[in-house]
Amino acid sequence: MRSTPNPVHWTILIVVLAACIAVCGCTNYSPSTPPATTQAQVPGAMIVNIQNFAFNPASITVPKGTTVTWVNQDTTNHEIVNDAQGSIAQGALFTSNSLSKGASYSFKFENPGTYPYHCSIHPSMKATVIVP
Repeated sequence: MRSTPNPVHWTILIVVLAACIAVCGCTNYSPSTPPATTQAQVPGAMIVNIQNFAFNPASITVPKGTTVTWVNQDTTNHEIVNDAQGSIAQGALFTSNSLSKGASYSFKFENPGTYPYHCSIHPSMKATVIVP
């Protein structure tokens, strides 16, 4: 003879399953190790962070054909200008618009040379890109 399940047992089972789903679905998973804050370097690319009124790193050596990207981490605007003349129209190789926090500017270095640059808003901020 086969027994029929008691409706109370089904109700308890459904309540327990619903509670398990609710608890598992509502927890905030937090990994034991924080995510990495550094970016992986992409071949042919280099990141220069603008932070605390400085370029970091201040001097980089990159192979020919590398794209350098400057990322503004400061709360104030910065503008990257090659030291050649002051603006592209005046003969500078590269110059950015004013970069607000989180904005970036990229330039691909195709030719060997030493490329000093500065922030035109804060002239004491200076750095160099070297392409051997």
